[in-house]
Amino acid sequence: MKTLIIYKSYHHMNTEKVAKAMAKAMNARLAKVEDIQLEELAGYDIIGFGSGIYGYKHHNNLLKLIEKMPVTDKKVFVFSTTGNFRDRNHKLIKEKLANKECTVVGEFSCLGEFGFFGISLKNKGHPDEKDLENARTFAEGLLNV
Repeated sequence: MKTLIIYKSYHHMNTEKVAKAMAKAMNARLAKVEDIQLEELAGYDIIGFGSGIYGYKHHNNLLKLIEKMPVTDKKVFVFSTTGNFRDRNHKLIKEKLANKECTVVGEFSCLGEFGFFGISLKNKGHPDEKDLENARTFAEGLLNV
């Protein structure tokens, strides 16, 4: 199964750590959202979309990419790093993917270090090794969908 993982990560690079762990577990291509051309998506069987959570939603650049995607019947998964777990964190991205007729086959979230101006305010050290192992286990489980 040919897999692509698209992510947006900055500040503490929490999401990049999770994306790399998943990519290794799935032998997937890993790409930053700003490096993706829409035509590339057709060549993959399953696509992951992930970022940190900002105001209860994924990064705007990731959401804009999905808005520009053609309608497709792709299998997709979503993931995030977050300062707080909330049921609504993945709601908007899943709605946008459903509007493109994608099938969400899984979702993953873990804590990420949160702070401003290089000062950690919350969840110091996350994602930690247990979080990354959970991400790898989640990703391996998607290999059979």
